[in-house]
Amino acid sequence: MNAFPLNRPSKTDRILAVDDSPDNLFLLQTLLEEEGYDITLAENGRVALEKIEISPPELVLLDVMMPEMDGFEVTKRIRSNPKLPFIPILLITAYDHPSVVQGLDMGADDFIRKPVEVDELLARVRSLLRLKHSVDERDEIARQREDFVSRLTHDLRTPLVAADRILNLMQQGALG
Repeated sequence: MNAFPLNRPSKTDRILAVDDSPDNLFLLQTLLEEEGYDITLAENGRVALEKIEISPPELVLLDVMMPEMDGFEVTKRIRSNPKLPFIPILLITAYDHPSVVQGLDMGADDFIRKPVEVDELLARVRSLLRLKHSVDERDEIARQREDFVSRLTHDLRTPLVAADRILNLMQQGALG
């Protein structure tokens, strides 16, 4: 049972697009808003990390080649932050095969080559959002299971403690 549709975005699907090119950001924003996604833009890696820290998106579209901090470093920092939930990262690159391998090894979940093919971009976005929703659902089920076990253990322990006290009082002759 999947609560999330396969082809339509959830109303809460927020995507952070990171690129040092205003033209590329405008293109990504236009394409993704047209599909119903909520888009946030960042013009460099530092700004992206700040925005992610404040309000983690459901997906990050990340240009690899940027000044100051490249997409590999941004990916590495996102993955090394234990406070963040799982956030899929789609690298956008004009680089060759070895850099794609490097990006995936750093923790990126997928990549797409420039120039971006619109249908492929949208398909990869949908795919990574399905992954995100599945991971979030799994984590919520695990949290609920832990809560259930904790309550069950407490509920079972309470009558046993009371029975043990009564037995101790009986052994001491306190109950007559």
